[in-house]
Amino acid sequence: MRRIRLWRRRGATITCVMLAAAVTGVHGCRHGNDENAYAPPPPPEVIVANPAEKEVTSYLTYTGVIEASETVELRARVQGFLERVNFTPGQRVKAGDVLFVIDKRQYAAAEERARAAVAAQEAALLGAENDARLARELADQRAGPEIDAIIKAARRDVVAADLAQAKAQLTEAQLNLGYCEVVAPIDGRISDNYVDIGNLVGRGETTLLAEIVRTAPVFVSVDVSEADVLRVRREREASGDLVGIEPGQIAPGVWRPAELSLADEDEFRFKGRVDYVDPRMNPETATLRLRTTYENKDEVLLPGLFARVRFPMATTKSLVVSEAALLSDQLGRYAMVVNDKDEVVQKRVKIGALDGDMRVVEEGLTAQDRVIVLGVLKARPGSKVSPKMQEPAAQGR
Repeated sequence: MRRIRLWRRRGATITCVMLAAAVTGVHGCRHGNDENAYAPPPPPEVIVANPAEKEVTSYLTYTGVIEASETVELRARVQGFLERVNFTPGQRVKAGDVLFVIDKRQYAAAEERARAAVAAQEAALLGAENDARLARELADQRAGPEIDAIIKAARRDVVAADLAQAKAQLTEAQLNLGYCEVVAPIDGRISDNYVDIGNLVGRGETTLLAEIVRTAPVFVSVDVSEADVLRVRREREASGDLVGIEPGQIAPGVWRPAELSLADEDEFRFKGRVDYVDPRMNPETATLRLRTTYENKDEVLLPGLFARVRFPMATTKSLVVSEAALLSDQLGRYAMVVNDKDEVVQKRVKIGALDGDMRVVEEGLTAQDRVIVLGVLKARPGSKVSPKMQEPAAQGR
């Protein structure tokens, strides 16, 4: 028993010594090595750029649908069987081309009858004129009754009227004969033929045979808002440009230019101009209809395509920043700016037109502000950042 107690005392003493050594070692490590002490992270790096000064053109942009400049329906104006179709569907045709031929035989015969009737009436008129002249001469010489001269003069006038009627019937017969050939009234591309050879057309109605669409030039009509209409008029009033200028013009005889892009394009590569402005506002929509025209010589612009149309307005020197640098919330648009203490400051801005990937800033920034253009999500108002200026080449893109 004594040995057991002695061992227990020795074990307790050894345990205490080991604990004391461990505690002393821990304290010695903490005081002797400061490398593991907590250090705050460095400020996040952000890319900043100064707003650039640039000549920027403002635009009014609207949407519309491309329209053919002319569309003509080809119809049968006389009754008959269709004999020939002289075109391939979809081909380009010129004004005066004979496109359809209707059986002419009955109309040629009617024209001959009318021509013979005219010849007969001309002969009758010649005889009536001679009779009337002779009767008049006898009556004047008191060798014949006056009443005979009057009757023969009336007969001459009746035959003259019959001749005029016969000539009118001949003209009608010639027109009907001419209608047997359906010709193109304009240049353009023709649709498929809606009636095949051998069918009877024009029976009780003007049968639709085909359509011609003129696609050079083309039109796009847009509805301009009342606010934009008033804005343009106020600018023209302030500059004194209303005198001698028609609506839709920027100078006497010079129409306002227009630019067009298709649905899959960002660039407005088609150049045109305004060519018509409606003389009154639409009170139901508070808009003004105007029409723009484009040459479309290569026929890229097809009627029915959706299009965006913009009108260049004033060109002014403006401050621009990257569109990606401008954030938005319920109060509007704002930018994150780094001050001279490398602290983030939030600045409210009033924006203007979009110029490529750059946005015009009308109010809220100066040319000296360092606007965060990359790393905006790392920045919080009042926090410290490590700003790095953006390369000029990257800033200009």
